Amino acid sequence: MTLPGNLSSCSDAIQLLVTDTSVAGSPVQIVQLQCSGSLQQPLCDALADGLRQKFPGAAVTAADGQQAGPDLTFRFVEQNQSADWISGWLAWRHSDGRSGQGPVIEQSVMDGQLSGDTLADYAGQLVQNTEFSL
Repeated sequence: MTLPGNLSSCSDAIQLLVTDTSVAGSPVQIVQLQCSGSLQQPLCDALADGLRQKFPGAAVTAADGQQAGPDLTFRFVEQNQSADWISGWLAWRHSDGRSGQGPVIEQSVMDGQLSGDTLADYAGQLVQNTEFSL
């Protein structure tokens, strides 16, 4: 298969498939994370970091609600939470209307409370295990 334009790598080809633009001169993809007031700040920060790793080169922003312009929007849907346990999933919506959600993932601590480190691990699992049909 001949790739269009001057694509220098596999990641350039993936960028073309995902955004329908080439890397050279392409607009920056905007990924928005909706962080409601009830979402703990350490979890929101960790989710934003995970999304930056999942979408290198994208502008990842956090907002309290839907704002105009993102290519992809994520929202953490909490199922249950206590001092030592959290469960929920990531829901996503693409600007073209496609949407989906990841599996329910839970994290618990047997001998203490949820901390910034355990929430960061949990956020990484949420991002890693959510499939995006983009």
